[in-house]
Amino acid sequence: MRSNIDAFIEATLRINDVGRLKRYFEAFIADLGYNIVNYHVLVEGFKSVPLHKGFRLSTFPEGYIRYFIDHKCFEFDPIMDEARKRGGPILWSDIAARPNLTAEQQAMFAAAREYNVTTGAAFSIYGRPGEVAYFCLGSTEREVEFTRAQLLELQAICQQMHLRFHELTRDENGKRKLSKRETEVLELIAQGKSNPVISAMLGVSPNTVDTLVRRCFDKLGVTSRVEAALAGVAMGIILP
Repeated sequence: MRSNIDAFIEATLRINDVGRLKRYFEAFIADLGYNIVNYHVLVEGFKSVPLHKGFRLSTFPEGYIRYFIDHKCFEFDPIMDEARKRGGPILWSDIAARPNLTAEQQAMFAAAREYNVTTGAAFSIYGRPGEVAYFCLGSTEREVEFTRAQLLELQAICQQMHLRFHELTRDENGKRKLSKRETEVLELIAQGKSNPVISAMLGVSPNTVDTLVRRCFDKLGVTSRVEAALAGVAMGIILP
């Protein structure tokens, strides 16, 4: 178990690019059996961070991400709330089984079940003074049974991920600027436009749009359109 933590720390210290760090973290967690992860910063400088500004990473199903955003689940998510209060590992199943959930919270869990987002754990992670981050890890492919030791191991891995992510984003500040055309494409992605529609709107070839989308993904360190839109807003590249 300790070898997993040591291996992750050693590998992340050799990575000097945010995009590569994200991909390595996703792959490392997947090898441990968890194919979905969500990473947000909740508090900076002792102040709460809005959802669109705190986003860092999510591999949850895109449909569920859109549901979470559209229904403002960030404001009443009981898993996130409990993780902030307790800090230590929180099992999704324990929160979902509570008898006193509100109608909104019950609907959120029902939507999660539609996308097979039912088994996982959440953690609060502490970085610099006045800073709190939040990680959710789980699987849409199998039922996960966590031991206490496994939960603490995952929490340690997430702690290193947060610390290294902060180091790299600080060092890369200003280095991941998008071109004017890439920004236009990102804005249209955030509006839900498909590549063929973007091609027609901008008057460029489909191949050009494909290239611009790939460049956006690479510079933002993301792998999906929803993640690109969220990252663009979090970095202040586009408006929410």
